[in-house]
Amino acid sequence: GLFHVRISAMEGDGEDVVMLVVKNADGTTPDLELQAIPLEGNTVRCVKEMVCSGYESHPHPSQLKLVFSGRLLKDDEQLFDLLQTHDLSHPVIVHVLVRAATDPVTPSPTPSPTQHPSRGNSAATPSPRPPRAPSS
Repeated sequence: GLFHVRISAMEGDGEDVVMLVVKNADGTTPDLELQAIPLEGNTVRCVKEMVCSGYESHPHPSQLKLVFSGRLLKDDEQLFDLLQTHDLSHPVIVHVLVRAATDPVTPSPTPSPTQHPSRGNSAATPSPRPPRAPSS
């Protein structure tokens, strides 16, 4: 079945991929260009993950809100459904809002293992050899 899908995508002659230009609402983050995104099988969630890996701050996909044609996109929406009526020869502009990671779910300032360098130092000085004694 997979082979058949690949052929039908090729028959579209490159029209089944889209270039997304992601504009950040904060006005300071440079636009992110996502080239040749296949419409088939990609959801809004997939796009969010691409945006996250493209941003230097690497936000979590749950922090992103994607807005397209003035409406908020849901994670499970298919790109094919959103863009099938679009002229895919032009880049499609999507606006993104990144919420600050103020979720109390992940309190990051608690790296307990690294807070005790004294313990780590004693292990770091290697003293496996016993003091040199004449071998009997």
